[in-house]
This record gives sequence, C-alpha cells and structure tokens, in this order.
Amino acid sequence: MGKYERYKEEFLQKLTENNHRFTKDHIAIAEYLKKNYKKVSYMKLNELSEVLKMDSNVIMEYLNLIGFNDYEEFRKSLREIITVKLKTTDRFQISMEINPKISSILNLVVNKEMQNMNHFLNSFDERTFSTIIEEIMDAPEIIVVGTRASSPVAIYAEYIFNRIGKKTKKIISGGSENFDYLSTVDRNALVMAFGFARYPKETIKILGFFRKRNFRIISITDNNLSPLARLSDIVLTIPCESISFTDFFAVPMSLVNILVISVSQLDEETSLKHLNEFENIAKDMGFYF
Repeated sequence: MGKYERYKEEFLQKLTENNHRFTKDHIAIAEYLKKNYKKVSYMKLNELSEVLKMDSNVIMEYLNLIGFNDYEEFRKSLREIITVKLKTTDRFQISMEINPKISSILNLVVNKEMQNMNHFLNSFDERTFSTIIEEIMDAPEIIVVGTRASSPVAIYAEYIFNRIGKKTKKIISGGSENFDYLSTVDRNALVMAFGFARYPKETIKILGFFRKRNFRIISITDNNLSPLARLSDIVLTIPCESISFTDFFAVPMSLVNILVISVSQLDEETSLKHLNEFENIAKDMGFYF
C-alpha cells in the first residue's frame, strides 16, 4: 500500500474511531462524510450544515470528537487525500452540485483566489523559502520544469529569471527534444519543478531523470503527499485550491515574482546590469510602443 492509500485509509478510519462516544447525529455525520468525502472537501461549514439539516455546532462537536480543532483543519486534511486523485470531471460535477445556480462567477473565482492568497500569506514557510533563495543564489544555472497546466508558470519563471541575469532554461513537456541540451548543462544546476494536483506523469518522469543524475531538486507543489515531494531535496507547499475543473494559479505566479525580486535584491549589481542590457536591446529592436 502506497503513502497516499495509507493516508486515505487512516483518515477514513478516523471518522469513526470514537464511535462509542457518538450520538445518533454524530453517526449520521460520519456516514455522510464517508459516502461524500469528495464533495465535502469543497463545502463550507454552513453548506454542510444545510445539507445535513443539522446545527453547525453539532458538526463541530463531532469533529472535535475525532480530533479536529476546527472545520478548516478537518477540510485541509480531507483535501490532502482528495486532490491527489480527483479527476477534472469530479471537480466539475462537485462544483455544479454545490453551486447549481452561480449568481456571479466573477465573485466566485476572485474570492477563491483571494482565499488562496490569504492562506499563502498566513501559512508562508519562511525557513524553506530562505533555503530556496540560497539554493538559487548558489546555482550556476536553473532548469525550470512545469508540464501541462503548469507550463505557463515555468515559461514565466524562465523569462523573468533570465531578465535579471540568472541563466535559466525550461522543460515544459516530456518530449525527447527537451533533453537534447542536457549534456551541456552544469551538473551543479538547480532543478525547480512546479506541479499541482493531478500531478502530470511527464513532470514526475522528468524529475526521476534528474534524481538519478543527482541534480538538486526543488519542488513547488500543493501537498506533502504530492509525488513531486518524494523526488525532491526541498519542498515548498502552497495553496492552489480551485472551485471547478480550472486551475487557480495566482499563488504560483506570485511566488515566482517573490523569488525573483528577492534574488534581484540580494545581487543588485548583476540584476541592474542585465536589466539595463535588456532595456537597450528592447529599444534597439523596438519591442514596446
């Protein structure tokens, strides 16, 4: 049994581990959660209360009995096992069940991204971030990996790191042409991977390639159960919770900006030199109006 399967089994067992102390309502809650845990991972407490036709205090009483301090702690644990395997069709169907009549998609999407950003701000791992900055500063070259939905993040990271003079290349697919230049890559190059649920196999295979060759690997992902984590030397988890089948990437893109700005401030002279060179090229080539 793999790590994910064990975690899932332990979590589902936890739902009934104190059943000798359960009331009739508690048993009903446990049964509903076991049958609908995917859907519940997307529900707020008031939504679950409405579906169960129970007071939210009763639900919280049950969650306290099984070891959770609050609803968000419970939902976070639930999502750690859900997002790893949740299909896009599952996410779409769940979002339609929870929000069958969306009065304002604008508000729904923006509010979810704001929630992700607030969670990012409040749970930011400064120690791991500082370690990543040190790794980037020491690396002679960066190889950014991001396939499928994460490829725009990798493309932007390559572009913006090169702007400040940090030699960076991207790999955004598992095609053989992406590996043609690797014989010339410095063996001290740093691999920085972006991958979020449902974790593309291309990204995992690429990281496996670098792992076998003893490259240092940093992974930016959304879950400690992520398959990227086991292949990495350093893992930074960030929130990328969505409300449907689409991907919510405000936090990953913001993180890239935070990394680049931090590195540029630590090596101001080099960064300014390359930014000036870019401006001269942009002027000569007429890049902008």
